[in-house]
Amino acid sequence: MTKIAITRPSGKGEQLKAQLEQHQIAYLHTPVLSLTSITLDAQQLAPLDNADVIIFISQDAVQSLAEQYPTLPAHAKLFAVGEQTAQAIETHFSRKADFPHQQDSEGLLALKALQDLDAKQCVLVKGKGGRTLIATTCKSRGAILNQCVVYERAALEETADGWLDHWREQQITAIVLSSNAAIDAVFNTQSEQHLDWLKQRDFYLVSQRSCDYLQQEYQIAETQVYLADGASDDAVFSCIKSSQKQQVSTMSEEQKQPTAVSEKPSVPETKPMKQKISKVGVLALLIATATGVMTTGLIVHGQQISDKTYAALDALKTENSALKSELKQSQQNLAALQSEQSRLSKAVNQSLSSQAAQLQESFAAQLDSKLRQADQQLSGAAINEAVYLHRLAVFKVAAEQDYQGGAAVLKRVHDVLLAQSNNTEVLKALADDIALLNAQPQPAVESIYLELHGLLNQVDTLPLVTLQLPETRQQAPAELSTEVSDWQTNLKRTWQGLVDDFIKIRERDVTVIDPLLDAQEQQLLKAQLRGYLSQAQTALMDKQASVFFTALKQAQQHLEAYFAADKAEVKAMQSALIELQQQPLQFSRPMQLSSEQELKSWLAEEVAP
Repeated sequence: MTKIAITRPSGKGEQLKAQLEQHQIAYLHTPVLSLTSITLDAQQLAPLDNADVIIFISQDAVQSLAEQYPTLPAHAKLFAVGEQTAQAIETHFSRKADFPHQQDSEGLLALKALQDLDAKQCVLVKGKGGRTLIATTCKSRGAILNQCVVYERAALEETADGWLDHWREQQITAIVLSSNAAIDAVFNTQSEQHLDWLKQRDFYLVSQRSCDYLQQEYQIAETQVYLADGASDDAVFSCIKSSQKQQVSTMSEEQKQPTAVSEKPSVPETKPMKQKISKVGVLALLIATATGVMTTGLIVHGQQISDKTYAALDALKTENSALKSELKQSQQNLAALQSEQSRLSKAVNQSLSSQAAQLQESFAAQLDSKLRQADQQLSGAAINEAVYLHRLAVFKVAAEQDYQGGAAVLKRVHDVLLAQSNNTEVLKALADDIALLNAQPQPAVESIYLELHGLLNQVDTLPLVTLQLPETRQQAPAELSTEVSDWQTNLKRTWQGLVDDFIKIRERDVTVIDPLLDAQEQQLLKAQLRGYLSQAQTALMDKQASVFFTALKQAQQHLEAYFAADKAEVKAMQSALIELQQQPLQFSRPMQLSSEQELKSWLAEEVAP
């Protein structure tokens, strides 16, 4: 009779058990592995936020991740090794996932959507250990791979001896194993008797990799291994039913074999012969008589032996009855022990359940406390950021008169405080201040700056005021007279000739009073004009209106004093300077932000005990 041991963890294989019961196939559910979730920190979960592809290895990976990361990014494509894993993804995340027809790692990697992974962010959600085929293949296809190890498997017992003793008592004939870890847990024994017994069982496995592992590592015959078409309960049950039909067919072929009919040996016929009574016959008769007497003695002796035999049989019956009574008592004791064991097992399970519930409640309380602390820390950080940004906005408005910049900073303060509570008045004041700053008129600073830049570039082309010298006086030729009476004139002319050889003296009819400007002095005058214009530019950027207008006034006066006012370019610059002095610049308008006092009041309420 077939009896199957199911080794899947607690809570799994329920559909398989129901199907076995429906078809009257005996089974025993003995979990050999426990699954423990691994808690990941924010840094380990961060790759999921930017993932392009997320691959789930098993249902346990889906459930363990959902406990820590309940919402997957909408842009990520989801893949599952098998159909049940895809169903788990839809249950926990309300998302569809692609899965292959061949429900294993090789089938998954054969999907068309996973062929080109160049520069894609891939996250592999898996248990601790296991195969590296998916990871290495994704990397070879150019993926930027991160792994989220969210659970680990561990054997429930240090050795398999306890399970194997129980299975042998229950006469288990086949074992369902769903992973290599389960195989190792079942074969973890040093007992040769247990190993010999295991090697005579049938095994139902869910992957070709596990079949190869079982045959190679533990020398199990190929005829004892049955491969299911996937890891689902339906696939395992179909494999069990198929193997049952195969075994029944094999037994029916071997049941009856033809037997040869034995022939009776032929006995030769003998004819009766008449014999005469002779001496020999008389002698034989005497011997027969003696033999009869001896036979009678033997019968009496045999009767005595029979009496002893019957007495021994009666003693054996009595002893057998006593043994039956002891056996019955032993069976009753065993039943009592089994009942006590069942009671103790229930008590232990109840105690474990109670402790698990207490631990869960304690963990939930600690988690809530940590979350509240984290919320408080985040709230404190947000408040500090809002205070800093508001001070920056006040500085920009009061010191720099940067109303647009101040409005932008106040908008950030408004966004930060949206997540806080009891701050309606603060948000309202911030909105009023933002509207006020955006409504302030802005001087055409850029236009004025560019106009000053153009005037600076024209300075070098402006003509300076220069003196027009009169024509030099024509002097009489320096020829000497032959007359003696002209000796004085001749002496004067001779002296002038000597002087002209060393010093050139020109005489004009108009007396020159103003000094002449050389090239260096002209450059200095133009540099001075450029300095006034540059000073006006700097004052404009620094929002110093008084300095701006003073510099323009000085530039205008300098232009009038040293440059040719009748020239067109000088007139144009003069007009431009006069127009710039008429600009309505006002940089220091007083501005009071109403949100400043509201923020202080709100902070005082928040920090109050």
